[in-house]
Parts: sequence; C-alpha cells; structure tokens
Amino acid sequence: MKSDDTKVLDEALISKKCAWLYYVGKLNQNQIAKKVGLSKMRVHRLIAFAEKKGFVKTFVEGGFDETSKYENILREKYHLKISEVIPIEDINKDPNEMIGAAGARFIMNQINEKNINEFGIGTGNTLNKIAKWLPKINKRIDFITVNGSLTSHNSIQTETGINLIAHKTNGECYNVGIPLMVESIDQKKILEKIKFIKEIMNRANNTKIKIVGVGGLFDTSQIVKSKIFSKESIEKIKKAGAVGEVAGNFFDKNGKYISIKETQKITSADIKSFKKSTTVLVAGGKQKISQIKSVLKSGLFTGLITDEETAKQL
Repeated sequence: MKSDDTKVLDEALISKKCAWLYYVGKLNQNQIAKKVGLSKMRVHRLIAFAEKKGFVKTFVEGGFDETSKYENILREKYHLKISEVIPIEDINKDPNEMIGAAGARFIMNQINEKNINEFGIGTGNTLNKIAKWLPKINKRIDFITVNGSLTSHNSIQTETGINLIAHKTNGECYNVGIPLMVESIDQKKILEKIKFIKEIMNRANNTKIKIVGVGGLFDTSQIVKSKIFSKESIEKIKKAGAVGEVAGNFFDKNGKYISIKETQKITSADIKSFKKSTTVLVAGGKQKISQIKSVLKSGLFTGLITDEETAKQL
C-alpha cells in the first residue's frame, strides 16, 4: 500500500467515525472531540468532509457500531483510558499498515491538540509502520527510545522506528544504542552508569507519552527472527512462562511480569514508568492475540490501538 493511499484511507476512516458518532451515536462535537482526541474544530471539519465525500446518506458508511462496541468492551475489561479499533475490510490482509497509520495519527493528535513535545518510542515491526506513516514534523519534537535494540549479530542489525523517525522531526531522536540483552547482569550495571546512557534512560522513564508495540517469542517475532536473543535465552524465558513482550519486558498468560536472571540482562525503561505515563500499545493481527491479552492483563498500560478482528478475540 502506497503512503498517499494509506493517508487518504486513514483520513476517510476518522471522518466516517466522527460522522457516525455525530449522526448515529448522537454525540455533540465537544463529546466527539474528547472521545477521539481531536479538537472541536477538527471534528467539525471531518464531519463536513464526510458529508462532502458522500459518506453520509440515510446512514453513515463504515462498521463503527461494531468497532465502538469493541472499544467500550476493551476499556471496561482491561481498564483502559484509550481504545481505538480500526475496521479492516479484508480480514485476510495484514492489519499493520492501518494500525501503523492510526498510531501515527495518535502521535500527531498529541502534538497538535495537546502540545506534547516528546515521546517514548519502543521497537518492533508495528513501530516501524508508525514511523513510516508519520508526516514531516515541522516542530521541535523529541523521540526517546525506551529500550535497547542492537544484536550481537552485526550482519542483521534492524532499522528501528526511532531511526526512521529521526528523518521526520526538527527535534532530536535519542537512541540508547546498546543491545536489548547484554551478556550479564554485571555488564548491564556498568552500561547503566555511563553518563549518556543513564541520561537517555532517565528521559525515557519520564516521558509523559509512550508508544510501544507488542511482541513475543513466536517464530515470526522480531526478537526471534533478528536473533536479538540467543536460542538458550529464548528457551529460558519461554520456560518461565513468557507470552507477551513490550520493550523487552515479558509477561505470562495472566499478565504477571517475568523477572528471572535472563530477563534481568535486558535493557529497558523502568517497568513502573509504563504505569506512570500514558503508555499506548499499538498492535494487532491473528498471531498476536495471546501476546496482547497477556500484556493487557498486567494493568500497566493506558491504551490500545488495534484492528477489529483482534478486538473481537480480546
């Protein structure tokens, strides 16, 4: 899908949603603005756009009665403050493009409507999609990585979202530039004392908004494919019951944070900082249902942006 196509599709989607909430949901524009995180003026323009494009007839196109239902269920079930479910017309297609576009829109809304000027950013394929769909930001906006990302296999270093974002902001991008998992707990302690690393991780901990993906240890996950962890480490973490992963932090099927010797070698922001911040999970797809569910059960996260099929299963 081309960049322009995705932007147009996302604009149409959010305009339909605003129109649906207005005409069918019977919300006023102030209520809609609060619900979708936009200004009242933007909501007004989006409803007008929906009318102009012919989305509003004797009904409003789009299955937002279903997605709104799932959003409410997810908020209540997992105690979320933010929940956005993206309708996907073809359930056989990878939803990450549209989820990534929605994640990029969330970031731009935080910048334009709430004057947020720094974000904590995780790693992973979905975060790379967000970086891809972010427009050029002509403001001083800083992005700070919330975890290490390098692997000891130099031939397969991955392009992270933070690196892609660096080309799109007038601000600074702070990449901690160390492996996600180091060789020992003692080595981690030494690295954490290095001034620039300590400063970046402190900033990551203190960001008000964090955008993170959800992974795991399944065969197609980035951690496994990129050989960021050794096979031995993967087996030890699996044996401890790991299901879902966020920024190098692992959770079992009941949402319990896994802390064993192997996970203590992982470089990441303080797990408590996710709860203190507005931390939004951006993730979806059939292969991630159990991973997302385990992470949500932890109660550490504020919001979720996902696709309709994933929301049904959650």
